[in-house]
Amino acid sequence: MKKFAGAHIAAVMALAVAGTVFLAGCKEQVTEKAPELVDAVGVDMDTAEVVRMDLSGVVSYSAQIVPKIEEISFLSSGSIDELKVSVGDHVKKGQLLATLSGNSGKAKQLREEINNLKAANEDVNKQSLYDIDMMEENLKSLRKKRKAVKKAGRKQMDRQITEVEENIKIAEEKLRQQKELQQLEIRQKERELSEEQGTQKNGKLYSPINGEIVGTTGGSGYMVQGGNTAFQVANMEAPRLKTVYISNAKLASASQYVAVVNGKQYEVELEEQELSREEIERSTHPANTWFDFVDTSVDAKVGKSATLNLYTDAVENALVVPANAVFQSSEESYVYLVDGDAKTKVVVTTGTKTDAYVQIESGVKEGDIVYVEG
Repeated sequence: MKKFAGAHIAAVMALAVAGTVFLAGCKEQVTEKAPELVDAVGVDMDTAEVVRMDLSGVVSYSAQIVPKIEEISFLSSGSIDELKVSVGDHVKKGQLLATLSGNSGKAKQLREEINNLKAANEDVNKQSLYDIDMMEENLKSLRKKRKAVKKAGRKQMDRQITEVEENIKIAEEKLRQQKELQQLEIRQKERELSEEQGTQKNGKLYSPINGEIVGTTGGSGYMVQGGNTAFQVANMEAPRLKTVYISNAKLASASQYVAVVNGKQYEVELEEQELSREEIERSTHPANTWFDFVDTSVDAKVGKSATLNLYTDAVENALVVPANAVFQSSEESYVYLVDGDAKTKVVVTTGTKTDAYVQIESGVKEGDIVYVEG
């Protein structure tokens, strides 16, 4: 800023004339009216030089540091059998939150069926092997008898031997197929058992983080759908920002989102804003807008306050003046150019504005001196 001081010459001269008249009156008792004081010609004023700098508009919003909310769901559908936690409870990573009422007896039943099948199959197979052994013993006996009979009777024995040999082959093939079918049945039961055990495992829900329960879908007996949110857990170790709702238009015009926490600046990114069906039908919007910190190691405690700055309309090498050098009427913006003691009103076109500076697009040039309202 520069100061221009004008000497109050006119005022001093007026006082000198008045003193002279007073002295003359003492001698000659002549009265004469004193001249009026005139305004000083040089009035102190604040000024600034028109300069160039990189400029970016800033829109600030009050913000609150809140925890990130993790939404947890069961993999399977069912009704809640036992709710282990309540809203407000602090939980640790890996802690059991709830279980679904499932067919816990079905797995036991399947195991029993598999064991019974294996035992029954073993008995059936033993009997088949016994039958084959008996036929083989019979075959040995027939072959032995064949050697003892006369040549004329051997044809009859050969037919009997051939018949027994065929029966043995049929019995062995039957046993092989029987075992294959038994294995198929057992494998099917084992798959059912594996699926049931997986279902039981999916029927248990554990917390993936350390945090606080802030929401549940319901208590014991409440039906839940696999994949749908059953619990909401606040992750106190993952802070984020909450502001009032900021329109998509304002967000889109910003080149950068910056959070100011305890005097430190952190870059943040916008969380996707989704409108519910009710909000769309009512042409309303969410109550809040949310931002995530880009740096996960920020010094930001949940529950504290912060400021969100939206940097908009960035201009490089802009021609700027102080914000209080620009005056506004209903029709135009203008500044006062200063030349010595004279001020000249000049209409200007403004661009990007901040709390401290205003971009001047036309009306003045770099190096001009403008009046700044104190």
